[in-house]
Amino acid sequence: MKRITALFSSAAVLLTLNMLLSSFANAADVEYRLPSSVSPTFQRIHLNVDPDKPSYSGTTEIDVVVNSPTQKVGFYQHDLSITSAALVNAQHSLSLSVMESDYDINWGTAENVIKPGNYTLKIAFEGNVNTSSDGMYLSRFEENNYIFTQFEDMHARKAFPSFDEPIFKIPYQMTISAPAHQVVVSNTPVLEESVSDGVKTVQFEKTKPMPTYLIAYTVGPFDSTEMTGLSVPGRVYVPKGYIDKTKFVIKHTPEILTSLEDFFGIKYPYKKMDFVAVPNFTHGAMENVGLITYRDSLLLLADNPSVTERSGPLNVIAHELAHQWFGNLVTMAWWDDLWLNEAFASWAASHTMKTLYPELNYADRLVQEGAFGADASPTVKPVKKVVKRQPDVMDGLGLNYSKGESILQMIESLIGTDSFREGVRNYMKTHSWGNTVADDLWRALDGVSDFNLSAMMKAYLEQPGYPIIHITEDGKVTQSRFHFAGASVEDKTWAIPLKLTYQQNGEMKSEVVFIDKTTTTLPQLAEADWVYPNDNATGYFRWSISPAQLDNLLANIEVLNKREKKNVLYNYQALLNADEVSVDSVMKVLNALSADEDPAVIRAAVGVLQEFDYLVNDSNRDAYATLLTNTYMPLLDSLSLTQAEDDSTDIIRLRNQLYGFLGMYAESDSLVEKSNVLAKKYIDDPASVSSGLAGTAIAIATKNSADKDNAKWFNEVVSAFKKAQLPNVKSTLIYSMRFDDKESVFKMLDLALTNEITPANTMYMVARVARNLDDHTLVYQWLDNNADALIKKMPDYHVARMPEFVSSSCSETNLAMANTFYSKISDRYEGMARGVEIMQDESQQCLRLKTAFQSDFDKFLANYAK
Repeated sequence: MKRITALFSSAAVLLTLNMLLSSFANAADVEYRLPSSVSPTFQRIHLNVDPDKPSYSGTTEIDVVVNSPTQKVGFYQHDLSITSAALVNAQHSLSLSVMESDYDINWGTAENVIKPGNYTLKIAFEGNVNTSSDGMYLSRFEENNYIFTQFEDMHARKAFPSFDEPIFKIPYQMTISAPAHQVVVSNTPVLEESVSDGVKTVQFEKTKPMPTYLIAYTVGPFDSTEMTGLSVPGRVYVPKGYIDKTKFVIKHTPEILTSLEDFFGIKYPYKKMDFVAVPNFTHGAMENVGLITYRDSLLLLADNPSVTERSGPLNVIAHELAHQWFGNLVTMAWWDDLWLNEAFASWAASHTMKTLYPELNYADRLVQEGAFGADASPTVKPVKKVVKRQPDVMDGLGLNYSKGESILQMIESLIGTDSFREGVRNYMKTHSWGNTVADDLWRALDGVSDFNLSAMMKAYLEQPGYPIIHITEDGKVTQSRFHFAGASVEDKTWAIPLKLTYQQNGEMKSEVVFIDKTTTTLPQLAEADWVYPNDNATGYFRWSISPAQLDNLLANIEVLNKREKKNVLYNYQALLNADEVSVDSVMKVLNALSADEDPAVIRAAVGVLQEFDYLVNDSNRDAYATLLTNTYMPLLDSLSLTQAEDDSTDIIRLRNQLYGFLGMYAESDSLVEKSNVLAKKYIDDPASVSSGLAGTAIAIATKNSADKDNAKWFNEVVSAFKKAQLPNVKSTLIYSMRFDDKESVFKMLDLALTNEITPANTMYMVARVARNLDDHTLVYQWLDNNADALIKKMPDYHVARMPEFVSSSCSETNLAMANTFYSKISDRYEGMARGVEIMQDESQQCLRLKTAFQSDFDKFLANYAK
């Protein structure tokens, strides 16, 4: 911090710094980014904001260095009205004529050439507060209006003009004028505050150097309370009347922060750490410097939430706090390296959860399973990809988290946690307060490793997909790109670490081998009784061994830990989807592991069987129900539908999964009756039933409700939803309904357009309805009449991904309706065409799998029935 402060005191050094910044980020001066001719060094922003008014005004002064002669200065703005712009220094004031261009870039052009030197870019502007949930937006909650911000990734430009790129990491100073009765909070502590004629003007302290996407502020009638036990001051801000719902978060945040400070060896780097509960939020949370925003459901909790309800909030808090180092203290140079932020924050959050909360079993999670499906798509893009516009950032966003964390976990398993921590600390210390690219990270990790990690990471992150490894009985190992049955992909090769465990002549052996060729021979594997190539299940690949070796492995399955057992099961399910093995092979593995004593392994077996639901149809539904009833109903009966105080996390999750699975497919009248009782009990008193069981009970009850009772169920659920205070209770009630009659479906969809459902949750409501219906005819009938209103209400990010979330299906009829619907609108919305492409690929892939395996699945069920 002191070094940066010193740099900013010298104009000569500033010029050098900005030349470096320009060469680092914009050497090519590509069309979709600002040119290197002008660099910012400091920005002051003054906004006049009233949550009860739709428009606002502001001014900004940006200190810049003109690095080379130019006639125009570029900056970003989106949907603002620029009322004046000028470039001034001690000698001149140059009026600028502003013209909008592509990529949200505006050009302020002077009459004459602007000479190199130091200037201040002064801009006055006006804008409207939007009502979705990006940029600066309005959120109405219980008759009060609030202003929130969400600037990642390219949304700061919607609130004020700026150099809205992550490479421009400079200090900011925010001043906000608002009605005197409103609470105003921003990234830094208040420097001074004054009130005049009912208007409060709050000037905040200058920030540390940071990118625009981490700027945040909020205005509204908040309640707040102090978070004690932190290394810096901190408060939790919540909508008026909800401060008593924050006790759980206040209790656990200090220990999470301390754990992360210990891991990084660097104290939390900013002056304060405030949390804000946001009732209308597209994402889960946002790591803004000093003012972290969260979906209200993550902060507003019961004093002692259930095991399953506490896991998500604790993990998200750990993730956002980890970002204060990964992303904030050290920032990517451009959005193509967003994975640097998200992968490391996800890894650090998981590490923290394992350390502080072992009872939540984060050590048993196979993170890669959350990435493999999307990463197998023929249309998937690399984690590190070309980014020009905002939809490019969001394309495949989930892989930044899941695939990125999986690769880091694989590296950690190779070099050890201590060495990994050392590499991370070296990386953080070297690049604190600066920007990085992927090569900087690879260099840091190579420095603490005996392996060539750079080659491995580049292959996994700079090309799409992942490998499948085939090991033959004579020790030949081949690799190719994994793909689902019937798909066509461009083949690739990877540098793959195989952490081998194998048995030969009754003796267990283990070793690590890197393979980077299409075919490699490992003589030591010849004549092995069995081979397991993925020690502790940390590899990012699929694998296969011979049928005889699989039989031997299953006969010795107890030598594997629970992670490895789950990996065997998930792996053979994937091999089936790739048409590498038969349904019988998967069932052989499933049967072996469903008899395991560990509830986490049983749950994995249930999950794999549940994945066959796309093959269930009218002709085999009864046989499938019989299979489930005979195999798993006794287990659910033994667990009962009552959650005991001493139930472990795994038992709770197994019960919840079994209940949902059997309730949907076992055709059990008894289970429906029990569900009716539980659903009504929860509606009357949400504290009387755990949310995991309650959501399933409502789903089963409404799915099996007689048509004459549907309206009563709907009204009772919606009435309880309106009365509920806790966000998680509201979600459990409203998103669990599973009606399929026209009147109820339309009422649920209409609800999405009302103020009862926030803009951030609007598409989620529509997606839930669609995914609960086998036939989407009613959905498209409604969309044909309401698409404009729906899209107008949703945030931009959801508009682009609407086809993917709402319309992916395993039905040719549904796919045809989707294609007809989107053909009329996809060209009107940026990024939606890519969403259609993903939707079509997912749907067609499921249809290919159905064609490939329907007959085998039917035969399996028929043989079972015998």
